[in-house]
Amino acid sequence: MDTYGSQESAKDNPLKVARSLLGAAAFRLATELEPGHPDYLAISRYYSPLCISLGKTIDRQHGVDWVPADEGNGFFLVLGSSGSGKTETLKTIGRQLAWCGYPVLVLDFHGDVQFPGLNSVLMSSGAVSQTGVNPMDLDCFLDDRVGLYEQRARLVEMIQRAVPTLGARQKILLLDAIAEAYERSGFRDDDPGTWGNQPPSLSDVSRILDRWRTDPKMAGVRQSLPGCIAAIRHEFDHPVFKKREHLTLEGLLRWNIRVDLSTLTDGVRYIVAETLLRKVFRALQIKGPIPVKPANDTERFRLFILIDEAKILSLGRGDAESSSHILNILATEGRKFGIGLVIASQLSSHFGAELKANAGTWLVLKPMFEEEARKNAPNVSVRPADLMQLVGKGDGYLRDRSHPVGRRIQVVQTSG
Repeated sequence: MDTYGSQESAKDNPLKVARSLLGAAAFRLATELEPGHPDYLAISRYYSPLCISLGKTIDRQHGVDWVPADEGNGFFLVLGSSGSGKTETLKTIGRQLAWCGYPVLVLDFHGDVQFPGLNSVLMSSGAVSQTGVNPMDLDCFLDDRVGLYEQRARLVEMIQRAVPTLGARQKILLLDAIAEAYERSGFRDDDPGTWGNQPPSLSDVSRILDRWRTDPKMAGVRQSLPGCIAAIRHEFDHPVFKKREHLTLEGLLRWNIRVDLSTLTDGVRYIVAETLLRKVFRALQIKGPIPVKPANDTERFRLFILIDEAKILSLGRGDAESSSHILNILATEGRKFGIGLVIASQLSSHFGAELKANAGTWLVLKPMFEEEARKNAPNVSVRPADLMQLVGKGDGYLRDRSHPVGRRIQVVQTSG
């Protein structure tokens, strides 16, 4: 059996046959295996709902679990100030997801989200980093309903969010330069057969803009070129966009990957993060929707995405309320393609209304200011004063479908 989730029938699955013959009680006795044993993982994923131990109620009388299947989706939002326990909560959840055999993709903006079972990939300008991304690779944007023209526009929108100094006229220049870069690589708007060509790079776009400075045909826009080049050069010429090795879709969807973005500047890591998220979302779209009524959590969840400090995805011109914001796309469409989200940030404003509305589970930890407590309190249906009394380090209020009014819990970091 594929430990990372197959959809084989009972006919092809001897474990299902065994259970039907033995009955539930006898089956449990026949499968008393040590946790971590491959057969244990296989059995538990088919017959037990995914259950993540978060900690205990504040009086330590009762355990508190997160069972994503009971919440309508696997979207878990965490709010809290620095030092309140956000990162440790993500590690507690991520460690158990990986242990249970569910693929996990961690976007680590500060280098803090590490736990056993992760394969870390450093993206940086240094020689020790061998892996990068190419935002112009169409597999992270392409959609059967639109063409190359729309893909270029989406790319420019992403770059403008990462480079807030880019003006309206400079945006038009950039769009034209990107169009020429694709054309020089053999891409044609009216020929989808060319869209599988080797894509150009951001450096190719930068070189085209440089050449236009001395091109007589571009005399009418020459005054806008220096500003455009100055705005994008730091990002476009970054070594992370020039690496020969790229993360594969198979690796992102099948294994537990931690992408360490901690050494990158804000603009560069924004482009890298959104490129990876769009690449993953597109790949799962191609796989098609999960069953309307999944038989188990193996069918329900294909990938869990963990993000600490979501503010990185709302920087510059990024509008957290925009329907084209990648987090809102994942929140509104991710569930039907098997995506789970565990996202943490300091401020409620870092989450758009669509993401908040679709979150099945909330954990609000100690806020930094009383004003933030007033904003966060409605998310867990408690008073702002209740949040201000939290002591930090995993002390918070959890709200889910079975507890619409937040209950105070203490997140306990799991070992191993």
